Amino acid sequence: MDRIPIDFTGVRVTALVELYLRWLDAEDPHPILGDTWADRVVQRLDFDFSQFTPLDIGRYAVGVRSRVMDEWTAEYLSGNPDAVVLDLGSGLDSRVFRVDPAPGHHWYDVDFPDVIAIRDRLYPPRAEHTSVGASVIDQDWLARIPRDRPVMVVADGLFQFLGEDEVRRVFRQIIDHFPSGRFVFNIGAALVKKRYESRPEPVFAKHGVTFGWTIEGPREAEKLDDRLRYVDQRSLAEPTLIKHASLYYRMVVALVRAVPAWRNSGFLLRYRF
Repeated sequence: MDRIPIDFTGVRVTALVELYLRWLDAEDPHPILGDTWADRVVQRLDFDFSQFTPLDIGRYAVGVRSRVMDEWTAEYLSGNPDAVVLDLGSGLDSRVFRVDPAPGHHWYDVDFPDVIAIRDRLYPPRAEHTSVGASVIDQDWLARIPRDRPVMVVADGLFQFLGEDEVRRVFRQIIDHFPSGRFVFNIGAALVKKRYESRPEPVFAKHGVTFGWTIEGPREAEKLDDRLRYVDQRSLAEPTLIKHASLYYRMVVALVRAVPAWRNSGFLLRYRF
C-alpha cells in the first residue's frame, strides 16, 4: 500500500507529534495507553518522524491524558445511552476505536479539512461515525449535528493552541446547541507558556506552533460561560499510570510536585453543563 505524503505546517503538526508520542507509548513494554492503531498509522505516512525525537519524554503525559479522557468518555456514554461524542481537534487519533462506543452513540471527529482528509484514508469506515472537516471555531459546523441529545466533548491537546476568545466561542456554541453534556480537556498554566516563549521548543518553532489560552486554577474555565460547572480533575502524573515510566521522568515529576509554583502547571479537567 502506498504511503501517504504529509506536508503539515503550523498547529496541524501537533497531530503528527501526538501520533508519534502515542506510537512510542505503544512500543513500550509497559504502555500507558497502548494504542494498537498507532504503529500501522505511522507506517502509512510518508513523513520523517525522527525530527520529533527531542519530544520523546512527552509520551508519558500524552499516554496518561489520552487514557484518562478515554475512561471519562466511556464512563459518560455508559450512563447516557443516547449521547453523541464530539472529538474536537481529533487529528489522527484512533479514540473512537479505542473507546468503541455501543450502538446508539454517534461519534464526530472534528478537525481542519486537510487533516480529516488524511485521517479518513488511515482508518476504516465505522457505523455511527462522521468526520467533520472544519475549524472548531467556525460558526456553522454544528448545524450538521443533532441538537436534542446530550454530548460528550473531548478536546485532547486543543485549547492550548487557541486564544481565550476562541475557546470561549467554542464552549458557548456547544452549550447553546446541546441540552446537557460534559467537556474533558487538558490545559496548561501561564508559566508553561512563558517558559516556551522564553525558550521555544525547536520542533514547534520550526513549524510555527504557538500557544494561546492558559488557566491558573481548575475552576477558572467557569468564567468562559456561566452555565459551565467544574466536576473534577485528574493528575497528568498519576503514580499508578507512570510507575513504569523512565527514572528520569519520574524524577522530573517529583521535582515539579516539590516546587509550589510548578505544582499546578498543567490540568486534566472535567466540566459539565
